[in-house]
Order: sequence, then C-alpha cells, then structure tokens
Amino acid sequence: MTFDYPGYDIKFIQKEPCKDITSHEYTLVFKFFSPVTKLHYIIRADYHKGDVFAIKFYCKQHRRSDRKYSIIINKGDIGNIFVTCIKVIPYILIYYPNASFGISGARTLDKKGMVEDYKNNQRYRIYKELIPTKIGRLTFEHIEYEHVSSYLLVNRNCTDIQKTEKEIKQMFCNSYTDLFDVV
Repeated sequence: MTFDYPGYDIKFIQKEPCKDITSHEYTLVFKFFSPVTKLHYIIRADYHKGDVFAIKFYCKQHRRSDRKYSIIINKGDIGNIFVTCIKVIPYILIYYPNASFGISGARTLDKKGMVEDYKNNQRYRIYKELIPTKIGRLTFEHIEYEHVSSYLLVNRNCTDIQKTEKEIKQMFCNSYTDLFDVV
C-alpha cells in the first residue's frame, strides 16, 4: 500500500480533563469528515506526564461502544483516514515542541466476533509503513513494538532517548494495562 493520500483537514474540538489516577492528564480532541465513507471520525490525543501523547481514533457513530477503537468500518478510504490521524502530530508539535507520541494498533473485531491477535495486527502493519514515510526521522527516533502492535516516536529534543523510551514504556504500561509484555 502506498501512502500518497492527502488526508483530510482536522478540526480541534476541545481539551478534556482526565480524572483517573494514571499519568494521563488530559485529552486533545479533534474531528474530521471522510467524503468517501460519509462518516465523521474522532481523534483523541491523550496527554501524559513527561510530554507524551497517545494517539487514538474511532468512527463517531461508535463513540458509545467499549470497542470503538477496534471496529472496522470497511467502506474504503483507509489511506486518507490513517494519514489524517497522524496529521495531529505536526499540529501538536507547534504547541508541544518536545512531545513524543505513542500509537497502538487496536485489535480488529470482525462481524463474527473474532478478535485479532495482539502481535503485528493489521492496523500496526499500516502504521509501520505509514509513519516513517509521513513523519520521517529528523524529529523523532522511531521504535517499533511488534509483539504488542505499538509504535513509539521519541522526540530527539530529549537528552537521553533510551532513558526516555524506558520511562514512556513504563508509563504506558501503567496507564494502559492491556499493553502486556512491553517492559
């Protein structure tokens, strides 16, 4: 799959406070519309202590579902949708120039109720191809975690990339308990 898609314009909606006891402090919420699927999508950038964002997205019509991040729409336009989701990274860098980012490929849940394995899932495989092409390596050190289908962009402005990576991994494991075996 090539990623020469332009994506869509994103619109910042709001900053939501977080009230849990993890290092997740607040969420920046964005939205966009796909004229191909004729659906609205929500992008959530969860800000964590240490200047780290976890990027997530879902189709707005599934906003009340516990599995909203895993549901596949299957109406096409996946290239534009994924490209649009990572457009939040340069937007966020304007306001948080030292920010690092984590993206985890949600396990697909199909219509028959089958759940995809954690390791090297289809969304992760897309991120693994898309992110180096669209984001590049000048600003970030790219780190892949195939065994949990996650991708980390550690900002090169940090003084010790390996130490920062370790701290981010630990923080994500504490905040997102379903990311087993990362540390």
